[in-house]
Amino acid sequence: MKDTHAPIILFTYKRLGHTQRTVESLLRNNLASSSELIIYIDGPRSDEEISQVSSVKNYVKNIKGFKSLHVIEREINFGLSKNIIEGVTEVLGDFDEAIIIEDDLVTSPFFLEYMNISLRKYLNETQVASIHGYTYPVNLTLPETFFLRGADCWGWGTWRDRWTEFNQDPKEILESI
Repeated sequence: MKDTHAPIILFTYKRLGHTQRTVESLLRNNLASSSELIIYIDGPRSDEEISQVSSVKNYVKNIKGFKSLHVIEREINFGLSKNIIEGVTEVLGDFDEAIIIEDDLVTSPFFLEYMNISLRKYLNETQVASIHGYTYPVNLTLPETFFLRGADCWGWGTWRDRWTEFNQDPKEILESI
């Protein structure tokens, strides 16, 4: 069993209160202190957003409670999709797996444990592209573990080898369906 935990990648932008709640919920996880936190802060879209983005930058630089903290500040606005795709690609260039969240998530105190156990459990199951910590409410009794043909962006984890298969071209994806 490996003795390290998947790094956590947090994507944020200009919402200080959201970012604070997300970080506070992560810190309530037992594995926070042994997990690396990598934060990507997107740049402002306009001069009016500079102070909001700056307040997030100032807050994240002082976060304590994780094994390590790495902050990447985008000088320009990448937009959510590009920021996530490039950030996950960069991190998975250095790590075999990662846990990905955005600044509007409040995680369970067991989220990091669940994600790390699941990333280990399905490491060699190459048909499993990602692990998710959320599913939309349904009026069914679901088993403890189940598989979907799709993805969800509300707290997920993946591996480097699966991420390299990610296709961001919507036309190609539509044609393959």
